[in-house]
Amino acid sequence: MLPYHHLLVVTLCFLPLARLQAETSSESATAQKVERLVRQLNDDQATRRDEAEQTLLKLAPTDNAELCDAFLEWLPKPIEGMPAEVRLRLARVRKQIETEQSSRVMAASRITLSAKAMELGELFELIQKQTGNLLTDHREQFGQEATPRLVTIELDNEPFWPALDKILDAANMTVYPYSGEETLAVIDREQSALPRAEGASYAGPFRIQAVNVVARRNLRSPAQQGTHVELEIAWEPRLRPIALSQPIESLAITADDGSSVAVANTQAVLNVEVQPGSHATELTIPLVLPPRSVTKLASFQGKMSALVPGRLVEFKFHDLEKPKGATQSRGGVEVILNSIRKNQELWEVHMRLKVNSTETGLESHRGWVFSNLTYLLNKQGEIIDHAGFETTMQTETEVGLAYFFDLPDDDLSEYTWVYRTPAAIVRMPVEYELKDILLP
Repeated sequence: MLPYHHLLVVTLCFLPLARLQAETSSESATAQKVERLVRQLNDDQATRRDEAEQTLLKLAPTDNAELCDAFLEWLPKPIEGMPAEVRLRLARVRKQIETEQSSRVMAASRITLSAKAMELGELFELIQKQTGNLLTDHREQFGQEATPRLVTIELDNEPFWPALDKILDAANMTVYPYSGEETLAVIDREQSALPRAEGASYAGPFRIQAVNVVARRNLRSPAQQGTHVELEIAWEPRLRPIALSQPIESLAITADDGSSVAVANTQAVLNVEVQPGSHATELTIPLVLPPRSVTKLASFQGKMSALVPGRLVEFKFHDLEKPKGATQSRGGVEVILNSIRKNQELWEVHMRLKVNSTETGLESHRGWVFSNLTYLLNKQGEIIDHAGFETTMQTETEVGLAYFFDLPDDDLSEYTWVYRTPAAIVRMPVEYELKDILLP
């Protein structure tokens, strides 16, 4: 613990007063309180340090995205020169705030509507307004007859997936989750298909369903026999998860006779990287072949984790003639505009994205970065899309990219560069239970 007379030096090292200067008296008071609590993180008494940490967590306005971004800006980042415990507590506070803020994204959207013979397109518009999820009638794309479809249904603050399943059952339709677009495609379902509301498990914005079971017995090598249960894991279109991870050891499966069904290779972890433009993925769970007396799996419980981007934030850089090192930050990300230069006929925008949260997804899953939207705006407000990009650098927390633009002139002062990215990447638990899965 540092002596009291060193505290001011330490504070000045990592709490620049200019950074805490707020425009309003309310913001100024909050900034001053943050400064006082950060000082208290270095108190001689452990109870005082604990009190300061808990007060910082309560002070964070996680229910308001803009105010929470400002709070995270006031909260200093752990850097060399700080006492070790202060660095540890600051990192812990920041992670918990980012996780709580992003967990709001993980909550299921809600739908309330009263539809009486409502046309499908109008119904989808109401759902989009309430949830942010895009739904599109894709019957024509599938060669199906797109005749008017009227739906009558009452929903009162129901989660997105149970509500959508009821709507689609009423309309005799289903979804095609691999459209390659931001929207969830809705099509006619086969006449023999079971109702969607049967057999699915709902976990926040996720929908899990067993869609296929295959039993195999190798007559030459009994050790190679087993049963595979194929799960379809779908999510709300707004979510865009990066990857899913299912530890085999977290599965608990019970047969209809009350016995436990063993899972093959209990030490394995099944990882799935989500493909851009898809709204579902499939996961195959290997089981030991149950006895013939077992006709169904009465309970299939699991806990997976989802690597999920938080809410989207938008950065705008206006002074493009002198961009070197221009930096903007919001939430848990920083965008650095390194340079803009012309290379033959194309302009190159060189930038870096730094993710300050503990879960970045950059080590093994960086496809989410390549999906981030970026463009130039001219003075008329028209969008100029990039003509391609390349990766220039990558670490565990940063990615550097060069975007190429074909511009009609050389006057950069007429343009604004826009970049959109998730404010943080978090890993969230997804717990589910499926019941009465019939075996072949």
